[in-house]
Amino acid sequence: MATTGNTFLNAPGNGGGLYNFVDTSGYSVNKAPDIIIKAAADPGFGHYELFGIISTFRNRVYPCGVVGTTAKDTVPGITSIPCPVDGTFAPSSAGAFDDTRTGGGLGASARVPLFNKKLDFAIQGVAGDGVGRYGSAQLADLTFRPDGTQALIRTAHGLGELEFHPNAKLDVYAYFGAEYAWRAAYVGYNSIAVTKTPAIPPTIGATTTTVIKLNQIGGYGSPFANNSGCSTENPPANQLTPSAGGTCAGDTRVIMQGTLGFWHKFYQGPKGGLRWGIQYSYFTRSGWSGNNNVPAAIGISPKAVDNVVWTSFRYYIP
Repeated sequence: MATTGNTFLNAPGNGGGLYNFVDTSGYSVNKAPDIIIKAAADPGFGHYELFGIISTFRNRVYPCGVVGTTAKDTVPGITSIPCPVDGTFAPSSAGAFDDTRTGGGLGASARVPLFNKKLDFAIQGVAGDGVGRYGSAQLADLTFRPDGTQALIRTAHGLGELEFHPNAKLDVYAYFGAEYAWRAAYVGYNSIAVTKTPAIPPTIGATTTTVIKLNQIGGYGSPFANNSGCSTENPPANQLTPSAGGTCAGDTRVIMQGTLGFWHKFYQGPKGGLRWGIQYSYFTRSGWSGNNNVPAAIGISPKAVDNVVWTSFRYYIP
């Protein structure tokens, strides 16, 4: 099967070199690194920060990357997608251009000691377009429109903290954070799949089959997405290979985590330090709803919940 696309995001990677001796997944083609500007203040009661992020994204768009015709099929059809530049049906770089988008976000944080430093309160947040990867959940920065240009995804991240210090040996903490991504969905994607089967002499001849799909859905968080299999667990392929799960777009709308824990410093002296702690975390991840492109259907919103407990014992070298 032959497939092609109409956008190019990363240059090919190659192991070796000072900065890329392991990662061969590719090089960014962005024209500039991210720029972060921060201002901080310590007025004597707490610590405060304001910051801004500027991110520039660039990709290469090929208007004639997804073109084709069924004319050469074993059983020719009548559907075709011509190149908008020269009207041909062979994928080419005709009319290719660079698409650059500038995103960024604004954020703030504050940390304040209360009750004679027995309690620390902190809050921080950031919101913007194309800054999803700055959150712990690593939400997407962007998606692609049907024409191959970039669409930055708007996200917002927030974190609140409480840290209680009843005595010199005990710290109790509670955190809650959430990250949210808006929809960036589009309709109008086209796809072409060409399958060529070689001949099997002397009785079976070669075949060519072209499947063209027009006006498909895509982007991020499409309300027409198929989430019908989000709660379906399929059997494993074998005892070593799990199933791929059911049909589920599963684009994240919001992911949240609440955490409660403590650290007990039961020894601190000339031989070092010993401490132990327990932490409990509650996670939820909710996806954008989708109705499988059936207007009368109620959109299915996938959701996952996890509970995790960690224990830890540490020794600090003096």
